[in-house]
Amino acid sequence: MASYISADELARLVGDPRQTPGADYLIVDVRDEDYHIGHIPGAVNVPAHDIRLRAGELIDKYGQVPRIVFHCALSQQRGPKSARVYSEIAQERLMIEGPGSPLAKQTVQVLRGGFVGWADRFLRTKPELVEDFDQARWDAL
Repeated sequence: MASYISADELARLVGDPRQTPGADYLIVDVRDEDYHIGHIPGAVNVPAHDIRLRAGELIDKYGQVPRIVFHCALSQQRGPKSARVYSEIAQERLMIEGPGSPLAKQTVQVLRGGFVGWADRFLRTKPELVEDFDQARWDAL
């Protein structure tokens, strides 16, 4: 079961120059086209409808990353479900690889409030925490 991480806690991680996305943590944005309206720095985009098909690819590439954070727009449905699906597939892989696998130490989390909460919290105060933001398209949502 995935736990939740607050926007402030994730912002500390993202803003820490000693932490490298894809090595020390990974943010998986499971939104569809709205990913291109703006996203968290370093996030990879895997739409929720593809997560079951691409979870193995994520595990192969990022299985050694100690913390994976999933989110969607609000982290009420797609984000938590994607985290659950990823966790289930990672558990199956862990049963094959055994307790020495890096997956045994991986923490799976969901960003509380999703990208909407993240943007509300940081867009004006710390704009460097929102990449490729398109205000006109955001307002049209």
